[in-house]
Amino acid sequence: MAFIAKRPSSLEKLKILGKVAKFDVSGFPSIFAKKGKKFQRFKFIYPAVGKKGRCVRLFKVLQNNACDGNCFYCANRKDRDFKRVSFSPQELARLFIQYYERGVVDGLFLSSAIYESADRSEEKMLTTLHLLRYKYGYRGYVHYKILPGTSESLIEEAFRLADRLSINMEAPSAKYLTKLSPTKDFSSQLLSGLGKIAQLNREKSLRAGITTQLVVGAARETDREILSFSSKLYQEYKLHRVYYSAFMPIIGTPLEGVPPCPPLREFRLYQADFLLRKYGFTPQELPFDEDGNLPQEYDPKLGWALRNPDRFPIEINKADFEELIRVPGIGRLSARRIVE
Repeated sequence: MAFIAKRPSSLEKLKILGKVAKFDVSGFPSIFAKKGKKFQRFKFIYPAVGKKGRCVRLFKVLQNNACDGNCFYCANRKDRDFKRVSFSPQELARLFIQYYERGVVDGLFLSSAIYESADRSEEKMLTTLHLLRYKYGYRGYVHYKILPGTSESLIEEAFRLADRLSINMEAPSAKYLTKLSPTKDFSSQLLSGLGKIAQLNREKSLRAGITTQLVVGAARETDREILSFSSKLYQEYKLHRVYYSAFMPIIGTPLEGVPPCPPLREFRLYQADFLLRKYGFTPQELPFDEDGNLPQEYDPKLGWALRNPDRFPIEINKADFEELIRVPGIGRLSARRIVE
């Protein structure tokens, strides 16, 4: 007797493609995972930080999880045994709108594995976005992922339709990328794609800017290398954010035996990144240890203060804004109130 395999329903696909989307970071550091869970009614809805710290609910999903790539750390790698499913553009657009109109989600985060080619996968994602914008009249937030090797014309189309674009750099240099992925080229696929997005953003700013993501702890890179690269991205490519993803080994991948990255290391990177973006620090000022990593026992701002005792104490009522924001325990808002 022959058995016919049952096709998965849209909701079954959503459970699979929403769950695996967690590896694209867009919200709280993993050390605060419990904080984000109270906003997560479904496995495919993820919290992200919006304007003024407001938590927004993103419908985060992959268009497809069948990949031609073989990244050593990835759940979707070609040689790994798992269930492969995909959405048609019509199916995914309709599904998202249903949740959006019910008030369950606030926006969309759309990515995909690369199947057949980057452009072919990107075209399906763009068709989904076209349907949302022009058939359903959706005017809300879209965070859209540019895949490695995507052609410039498709990047331009995505730029017109999305609020935020991102491309995952994964590693701070080509040396470390080769330890993570044998199929991605750091310069011709990743940096060039990011450069194209940055060029478009200089001509007409994206409403929510450009972001990228780095995997932390899988390739034995140092915090100094990571944050020096992030600083370069902020200065030269005008990124809005760099997200850090603490490496977690996945069974069935070549890196399954590599120890996971401690969530505290990821958190310290976010704290140091904030000093680079908002507090005027340079990578050279950050308190790296002799191995090039941030201390885990205290935050990097306190670490800088401990290494610069000559800068303290300061006269609060006479100090300017830039001096005040370097004082441990004083943030930008408090410093502004003091000087005003």
